[in-house]
Amino acid sequence: MTAVSHSSKANLRPSLLDIVRYFLTLGATGFGGPVALANYMRADLVEARRWLDDAEYDEGLAIATACPGPLAYQLGIYCGYVLRGVPGAIAAALAFAAAPFVLVCAAAYLYVRYAGAWETRALFYGVAPIVVALIVKACWNLGRKTLGRDPAAWGFFVAALALTLAVQRELALLFVAAGVFGTLVFGRNSAERGKPRSEAHKLRSTTVPLIAVVSSAGFAGAGTVAALFLFFFKTGLLVFGSGLVIVPFLKAYVVDQYHWLSNRQFLDAVAVGMISPGPVVITATFVGFLLKGLPGALAATAGIFLPPFGFTVLATPLLRKYRSNARVRGFLRGVTVAVVGVLAGTVYFVGRSAVGDWLTLTLAAGSLLLAIRGRLPDQLLVGLGAVVGLIAYPHLRPEWVLR
Repeated sequence: MTAVSHSSKANLRPSLLDIVRYFLTLGATGFGGPVALANYMRADLVEARRWLDDAEYDEGLAIATACPGPLAYQLGIYCGYVLRGVPGAIAAALAFAAAPFVLVCAAAYLYVRYAGAWETRALFYGVAPIVVALIVKACWNLGRKTLGRDPAAWGFFVAALALTLAVQRELALLFVAAGVFGTLVFGRNSAERGKPRSEAHKLRSTTVPLIAVVSSAGFAGAGTVAALFLFFFKTGLLVFGSGLVIVPFLKAYVVDQYHWLSNRQFLDAVAVGMISPGPVVITATFVGFLLKGLPGALAATAGIFLPPFGFTVLATPLLRKYRSNARVRGFLRGVTVAVVGVLAGTVYFVGRSAVGDWLTLTLAAGSLLLAIRGRLPDQLLVGLGAVVGLIAYPHLRPEWVLR
């Protein structure tokens, strides 16, 4: 790069206030899910403002895709990190989550206050099957991109699927085991065997803390603020791509194991997360608010968003250095393909709470078809489901919704 280009880039470098303003706006107006948000950042930060060049953006997108964390949120933190180091990452992280946090807390407050109104039940009666269809689409997209024609990946998928169906819930340690086996199955190639022992030791030392965190965070208690933080921190370590793919994982614990929420409350929380701008994992804020009010919302939000921040700030230099290393790729691939199997096994348990009659079945099937074909934005589908619910509920009076 020439001296002129260095000078030009320095002149375009934003201040921390510029970063805060941009990500506040994106968090407040960014609808459409992770792909749309990532495209907004490319158009704004690379093409319009020229804060980043193409190579920097592409590297950030690759890191955000490979590491646990909601893709768009992690990409935003990466952009702040590249632009202004750790202060820039902090500015982007807080600003990106601020507007969705406020909106979802307001929605949760209204939900709690008017939970007994028939209009509230009707609204989510129509929305819930749409949400299930969009979860199925997200899982399908993840599986199609992840498994491909790799027999080993399909083996991990089948094993995770079978185990999940057998125990009828998700096991957190399954992901750790999948990552460890992934280093053996997917991380074996001729280049890696030639690596010096010292480098392999360094790589193992970066994975052991992650395993310890995931294992210890799995023992969250029953509804305290600290338990909320620990649970959502663990969940944040296991998010890959769209936040929707963790919904079955959340349901397995929040509803089935800890009994923090009912099936209906949980699906309502996911719906609010979907229709809000910003990352879909803001669903955690709604869950936390329902359980412990504003302190619970703060704890859950901090828990779900801290892992992507940590991965970006602490692991990005390591990933840049070792991203071609087979052991690192193997661990991440093992976890990812196991996630697909677990999701396939648990999505049924989510769906049976939302689909209970001919209308909800029709809504789920029709919206899945439209979502796969990309005919309508996800938020518009959710809005249409809400309208249908408000019209149909007083006439059908489905008693199963109250269960």
